[in-house]
Amino acid sequence: MDTQPTLETIYEEVRKVNERLSQIESILEEVIIRGLPEVKLSEEEIAEIQSSIKSMKEGDYVTLEALKGA
Repeated sequence: MDTQPTLETIYEEVRKVNERLSQIESILEEVIIRGLPEVKLSEEEIAEIQSSIKSMKEGDYVTLEALKGA
């Protein structure tokens, strides 16, 4: 009996993990948004927030170490 995982089973597990991470990100985003006090935002501020969220989802980010050095 072959107990070695196949590439297909590994890929399936990675896909499942990615789905879970995406769901967790969505939940965290919703929790953060609901926890914020309601304020009036300009269209520019809303666009900037949406752009930041899109960048984070695409993996564009800066480490804390890089910010500390700036």
